[in-house]
Amino acid sequence: MSTRPLSLRRAVSLVGHRAMVLAFTIFAVFPFYWMVITTFKRNSDLYVAATNTAHNPLIFNEAPTLDHLRTLFGQTLYLTWLVNTFLVGVIVVAITLALTVPAAYSLDRLTGRWGERLGIGIFLT
Repeated sequence: MSTRPLSLRRAVSLVGHRAMVLAFTIFAVFPFYWMVITTFKRNSDLYVAATNTAHNPLIFNEAPTLDHLRTLFGQTLYLTWLVNTFLVGVIVVAITLALTVPAAYSLDRLTGRWGERLGIGIFLT
């Protein structure tokens, strides 16, 4: 008789855990879903006023379109900005590696009780 409440408690705990994981997963995935929906929605479907209660903003109420992507890639400097961002990222990583590898080597060479603590303190700082 003592095993039955334990299994019921375990089942309730498992269901609660799964519900929590599902809730956090939906919370984490929703921005990506919204990004995809708004990318392919028509402007007339996106900017419907709050007066139309029959409109559901989470689905396609009109046929999807590629107009927003054409505008983004054809009428803006998005590709230039993307290449610039990539180059800045690569340069930052290269500078960081060039400066930190010698510093890590010198910190690794520190010996003794104070050397290890100093290295950890510098790393944490």
